[in-house]
Amino acid sequence: MDFFVWYNEVRAHEIDVQGIVNNAHYLSYFDHARTVHLNALGVNWVQLSQEGLNLVLAHTEIKFLAPLRAFDRFKVESFIRQEGKLKLIFEQKIMNEESLLTCSSINTIVCVDTKRNKPITIDKLKTFFKQQNSPEVAQNFL
Repeated sequence: MDFFVWYNEVRAHEIDVQGIVNNAHYLSYFDHARTVHLNALGVNWVQLSQEGLNLVLAHTEIKFLAPLRAFDRFKVESFIRQEGKLKLIFEQKIMNEESLLTCSSINTIVCVDTKRNKPITIDKLKTFFKQQNSPEVAQNFL
């Protein structure tokens, strides 16, 4: 499942003095959508962390195109792909109820072995899933 959609609504406390969503909240929207996307694939980031593997954001690029306002409903579309041996790329878009693109991002995620403090390959991550008796996760994960 390389494509995923998460729905949400802007909460009042996310609005700044201009009456629009503060830019920092878009990072949270994208982060939560990535987490839910990975969860739908069977990836439990809490369990991964307990095993000494952390999925971390290494780079993000965001384009702000149109504002969201209090109580606007929106969706985050996420597309995940592997780039090279180490990187997962999440291409994400936020669309309002009228399907207007309000924000887009490209996020680079790497998996870090906390014991060595070094990234591991995506293939090693898939092997980890197989060893944890999660062959369906390894199969679904890219």
